[in-house]
Amino acid sequence: MEPAYAKRLRKDNWGNFSLLRHRKFDGVLVTSKNSGTHWVKYMFAVALADTFGVERPKYFSENAVRPYIGWPKDKPTFPELPRLAFSHTIPHRLADWGWARLLAGLPPYVLFVRHPMSILASHHAKWNHELDVDWLDYLRGDPSGAIYRCDLYWLARFWNRWGEVMESAGDRIYRVHYEDTRANPRAIIGGMAAHWKIALKPEAIDAALKAGTKEAMAKKVDPEAEANVLQFRKTPLEEQFSGEALEIYRARVKELFRFDLGYDLRNLPKG
Repeated sequence: MEPAYAKRLRKDNWGNFSLLRHRKFDGVLVTSKNSGTHWVKYMFAVALADTFGVERPKYFSENAVRPYIGWPKDKPTFPELPRLAFSHTIPHRLADWGWARLLAGLPPYVLFVRHPMSILASHHAKWNHELDVDWLDYLRGDPSGAIYRCDLYWLARFWNRWGEVMESAGDRIYRVHYEDTRANPRAIIGGMAAHWKIALKPEAIDAALKAGTKEAMAKKVDPEAEANVLQFRKTPLEEQFSGEALEIYRARVKELFRFDLGYDLRNLPKG
């Protein structure tokens, strides 16, 4: 193992105590990066608003949705809503142990993930105006975690830690694939609500699904939010992950990933 990667693992696994902030919530949504986070949060926020009779979020941006599914440090905006938070966190080792989870009072989690190939392509398309890095260099990644918000090293750390936690606390974690949400968003929104023990009204879920279409969300862009959230990737995945790019990707996956979270990691996502 590269020394820079080993150092980053120690920092994430033993130095990240952010989970302790989760004890005050009824549920937490943990997502891998570039996995449809804005989309699923916005749909669930609309369903919450219509169920509990509060105003809907004005936009789908992170700040606009925070009163419904906020950051762990946020205070409640609508007291009548269940308290929900979201995070991209890589959990501390204490989350592996039942006694520690019980002592910390950790809530039920929804773990929302996407195929790593799609994540990498989306992240590069979204952020390369800042990164200005060649696709192959980006795939090679940074073991120290200092250069990129998300690369194969970050994904491996996230995948492996949540895979380990699921081995000991699977009943507390509802794992969701982005691809399954695209195929049947009603079932996933309902499943998330059931896991968090929230009784969403059927008509509220109907409204959330209508609000969550790309056409509807294009009318709800926050002028003060980060640009390019509704980015459209131009190059097909099968072109991006071919030749040397596919070799680099597969080598990193073989070297770094110990859990698949239900995916065939070596090959293109289905559908």
